[in-house]
Amino acid sequence: MPTEKLIVKDQIEINASKERVWEVLTNPVFIKQWDDIPESYAGRHLNLGSVIEWEGYSKLTVTQFDIGNNLTLEMYLPKVNLAPTAYDVKYKYALTEANGMTILNFEIGDFSQLPKPEDYYDATLEWVHTAKLKIKELAENNN
Repeated sequence: MPTEKLIVKDQIEINASKERVWEVLTNPVFIKQWDDIPESYAGRHLNLGSVIEWEGYSKLTVTQFDIGNNLTLEMYLPKVNLAPTAYDVKYKYALTEANGMTILNFEIGDFSQLPKPEDYYDATLEWVHTAKLKIKELAENNN
């Protein structure tokens, strides 16, 4: 019997251009304000193939990079005793425009194949709630 997928889905309306929201999603100066990226990350703006690694804990690799539209990062968890092909956890960000606003959609998961999947799911739900509000704030304040 297939396991039910555990994917966090959310969205937020942002009163800023897609270009501005994209900048907040891909510029490390902004990312550090809405997500916990390692101090050691010396990378430039995210791009296809960019890697953000928390040594020994997790690694995110940009696998889709459609400027201003879609950003996907795949997660690898070295501490999980599963082959990377045994699970498929992605962070997907999609931008659309409607009525002069940018809609940012989040789709994060599937956590169902991981040990203690509900823990990952619950932590991600909490994270998305906080991150989306900070992304909105950063994008709407043009400083």
